Amino acid sequence: MSKRTILLGMPLTAYERTFRPSEQERLFSLYDVLVPEAKPSTADLLALSDGRQVDAVVTVWGAPAFPVAFWQAHPECGFFGHMAGSVKHFFPDDTPQYLVDHNITVVAGQIGLGVNVAETTIGLMIAIPRHWGTMWQACRYEGAWRIDSVPYEPQGLLGATVGIIAASAIGRLVIDLLKPFSCRVLCYDPYLTEYQAGQLGVEKVELHDLLRRSDIISMHHPQTPETDRMIGAAEFAQIRDGATFINTARPRAIDPDALLAAARENRFQIALDVTEPEPLPAEHPLRDCPNVWILPHRAGTGKYGSFMVGDIVMEGLDEHFQGRPARSRYPIERLELMA
Repeated sequence: MSKRTILLGMPLTAYERTFRPSEQERLFSLYDVLVPEAKPSTADLLALSDGRQVDAVVTVWGAPAFPVAFWQAHPECGFFGHMAGSVKHFFPDDTPQYLVDHNITVVAGQIGLGVNVAETTIGLMIAIPRHWGTMWQACRYEGAWRIDSVPYEPQGLLGATVGIIAASAIGRLVIDLLKPFSCRVLCYDPYLTEYQAGQLGVEKVELHDLLRRSDIISMHHPQTPETDRMIGAAEFAQIRDGATFINTARPRAIDPDALLAAARENRFQIALDVTEPEPLPAEHPLRDCPNVWILPHRAGTGKYGSFMVGDIVMEGLDEHFQGRPARSRYPIERLELMA
């Protein structure tokens, strides 16, 4: 029996972050692998695979779109695996419906990146309320010891009321990681049922209620029209003095003008792994706000979760060719609601 053919969407070097060497070796031993020599366009991939049967596609960051025309050129291809995060940009126009209608399995390893994001979020929930950044700067650059601007007995993560905006996959990972910290967890998510909230051990609340009551607020929403600019001046006004607001999700949910105005009030701490624009210009006024902590969009990094991404796609590939349902199948029929 001849080997099945896998088309890679990028040169092999692009996969190093999420594809452990042992799994790369296994891929090449089990399958014929078509690899572009440089960053390709959709037309380049069609040319590379012209005249070849392609049984599966495996992509990573930087790969081009895979519109309906690609799938029509390869009707035998029944699997698309993405060794990175969101797959939304790969499937323009009516492509998602085409994939559903033709029973094409999509697997994305983004939960691996989500594990890293969840760990980063917990780290921020510990560090920011305790003002570690302020103390580190004062001790290093000012020779300070006692810092009057920092509460001596801060409300740390232990025993805090934590508000989770969106019970997404990452939101649920964070909820799970919070369990040892004796927190009361509030959750705003219009798609979360009371039963599901009970299963998660959280209290389902409305957005403004969450903002008013929480010591720590963490955003884990997808980017959809519904979440666009969901946090504006009225929402920031609800946040209590001394609270911590964290966004490791998508920047478009926050009105940038309202964010800057709230930051300048200096009533609460703000931690941002994502910004609009990204990166922020060097002279952007948010950089001058002492209560704002900006990360360079690195919450999703980390060896453990990143290699998990590749493992998930390889597992899905094995399951597909063994005729079993992919355990980590991406619900392409719900693409608009997904991250």
